Amino acid sequence: MVGIDGGGRADAHDDAPGPRTHQDPPGRTPEATAANLAADTTLPNDLVALMVMHGEAYWKYAHLHLGDADAADDLVDDVFADLAAHWDVVLRQENAGEYCWGVLRATVDDALVGLARPSAFTSAAFTVAMNGAREAFRALESGIGLFAAIGDLPERQHDAVVLTYVLDYPIVTAARIMGITKGGVYSLRRDARRRLAAALDLDEQTAEKAEEQ
Repeated sequence: MVGIDGGGRADAHDDAPGPRTHQDPPGRTPEATAANLAADTTLPNDLVALMVMHGEAYWKYAHLHLGDADAADDLVDDVFADLAAHWDVVLRQENAGEYCWGVLRATVDDALVGLARPSAFTSAAFTVAMNGAREAFRALESGIGLFAAIGDLPERQHDAVVLTYVLDYPIVTAARIMGITKGGVYSLRRDARRRLAAALDLDEQTAEKAEEQ
């Protein structure tokens, strides 16, 4: 899907639980998925809070890459169920929020490997962006090549761009979802902008002005 920039989850999440397979009823919304799991009073309070706050974002991210709403439902169910089963591992992490986000990413990667196909991100993101992205994002648009270039970004840069530009989350919300600081998101986007400008043969100054609009 996307590369690892050295600060990604390949090492940080070696002990992360892997995806599980089960069948759930179709037609659920991401909100219902999180609500159903959160209704289990045996779950740790911190995990319930994570599901309520970020369950929809996890689902949207998975949907972009899997290209299938039901598959995204199942995957997010599995992520939260496995986090619950290994909550002692989560609590040992220096940054639990960043770790949980890494588990989601690892599970998406593993699901794509299991399906033996690439991420659906390029076409899915193009559709989402053209249906209502910010003008600043459209100013950087250079055909579907932009979205292919975003898919090739190092994973943390990719996530920052996807959450703030494609899914249109505010910087502070994206930071909470990824488990990093606002400054970290700004830094990742700045590095991503440079890479995208180079990949698309754009003037970086023009790209920077477009982002600031």
